[in-house]
Amino acid sequence: MPEDNMEKVLKIVEALRAVIGSSSDPFNVNVKEHIEALRRLLPEWKELDEILADVEAMALLSRIVELQEKWVRYQASSLYVDPLLVELKIVASTPERLAEVFAGSWHPILKIEQVSKMELMNAINYWNRLLPFDKRFVEEFGQQRGLASFDAKRLVEMKILTEEELNRRFWEVYGELKPMLDLHGKVDYWKFVEGKDSNETIARAVILSHIVSSGLASIEVKPLEDNIFIVKPKLSKQPRSVAITISRPDRRET
Repeated sequence: MPEDNMEKVLKIVEALRAVIGSSSDPFNVNVKEHIEALRRLLPEWKELDEILADVEAMALLSRIVELQEKWVRYQASSLYVDPLLVELKIVASTPERLAEVFAGSWHPILKIEQVSKMELMNAINYWNRLLPFDKRFVEEFGQQRGLASFDAKRLVEMKILTEEELNRRFWEVYGELKPMLDLHGKVDYWKFVEGKDSNETIARAVILSHIVSSGLASIEVKPLEDNIFIVKPKLSKQPRSVAITISRPDRRET
């Protein structure tokens, strides 16, 4: 019936508009099938609205063909190859053919580096002329000094602490440390020993070393984390020495 024919055309128009107005693949539209349908319905049109609907459907089909052309041009310019087509060719090819294709498309990049005899001799002479590390920078920086070590006797000689004050400070520092260990289990070494100046920092570090040597506390070193902690004494472990270098209160290294 005429109403049914008009409904078919309107459905075609609606479907074509949906494809054009979105990013859908224009090749999903069967252009030939729609043209054949419109050709069969063309003799049935009597009213102007029917003819206009037919014209609109043909215009939209022309737009679909234009989009298909642009899609082909874009894929060709980007050297696009359908993955399904590639997979089918691989499955259908023999191992010998695949080997031939691989050998024909394989272009390895080679680089050769070679040291000549003259360059090798120059390198040997250069290293032979270098001074040992202990003599290399003496002229520029002067004789290097070794690291100084401190103990209670050294502190007394430097008049940083007297013997009586050293004994008093021992129990004073321990009285400060013990509640912290009881509460937290461990204390950051550098935060604990740091004083208002370098002399106080050294004094607290030496006193702490005596506390550790007396078995009242222990030192735990975390080399990967670059951390040192004061912990409760570990009587079950074999005693060991830990060397800690102090440069300045704000710059420390272990």
